Amino acid sequence: MFSNREDSSPALVTGVFCEIFSAADAVRALNESGFDDEDIDLVGVLGGQAPDLNWFLLGMGIPADQGAYCNACFEEGAILVMVRTPPSQRKQVAQKLLKQHGGTLPAEV
Repeated sequence: MFSNREDSSPALVTGVFCEIFSAADAVRALNESGFDDEDIDLVGVLGGQAPDLNWFLLGMGIPADQGAYCNACFEEGAILVMVRTPPSQRKQVAQKLLKQHGGTLPAEV
């Protein structure tokens, strides 16, 4: 997992989207920018009550405060787009693309 990252380990960039079409546009833009499908995950609920994702997000290496923010948004119907990136300029590229397509990034600690 990502919880014990070193500088050479992948970073995880998470964007919160209010609607699925914006999230899909962001994924398309990430793919067109060179990110592989296996490095991008979408998490959302099509119907019913959203599960608590706090432990899942912690296990993915997302800091507790960012995970709490993402979980609260998820419970309100948001879609999470998570991108694994090398610790280089690719992290900034992923962040920029998520923002350009309507994503909100949790505050960095």
